[in-house]
Amino acid sequence: MTNYIASIATAAVLLTGACHAADTPPARLAAANPPSATPTTAASLAASRWVQAPGSSLTFTFDQAGAASKGSFKQFSTELAYDDKSPATGSLNVKVQIASIDTQDQERNEMLVSADLFDAQKFPTAQFSSSSFSRTAAGGLEAVGKLTLRGVTHDLRLPLKIVPVANGLELSGATAIKRLDYGVGQGDWKSTEGVADEVKIQYKVALVKAK
Repeated sequence: MTNYIASIATAAVLLTGACHAADTPPARLAAANPPSATPTTAASLAASRWVQAPGSSLTFTFDQAGAASKGSFKQFSTELAYDDKSPATGSLNVKVQIASIDTQDQERNEMLVSADLFDAQKFPTAQFSSSSFSRTAAGGLEAVGKLTLRGVTHDLRLPLKIVPVANGLELSGATAIKRLDYGVGQGDWKSTEGVADEVKIQYKVALVKAK
């Protein structure tokens, strides 16, 4: 935008100089070259707002006793503001209800929400908040933000793929975090012999235009 404005200003100076050299009357110059409207307006820079729709999924994979185990969160919400031409103006907010965890095993679910792991009673939600997006060297997209889990906040760059679909947008991607960085594992659960430190997260979110 700065280069565009600078180019217009330079052209105007050159044109004005040329007209003075040819003794062109100012009124005639104004009539022949009316000021043009700036093509990029505040409205065009405003990111479109999107909210989560049914059919979205937030899943995770972790190693327990040397075997891969999977789970998901059944309740979470997503809000996206996005302009493909100006990703830096975007934002992403995701809020997860920890008690909605589901590993297809009730005993394990109860263990995961206990005080030694997620402690869902004291920390009922996890949240990712990003106020800007950036392009990666490979041309991908990342949400630059912070993840708060079990009361602990760390920076996190969340890889994203955003594509148009029939009813709106689909946001998807995957990342990995270290559970112990967020205190998910107290007492005996600090050991990584039974449950690995790394947890892989996968997300596919259906989005519709906010009303």
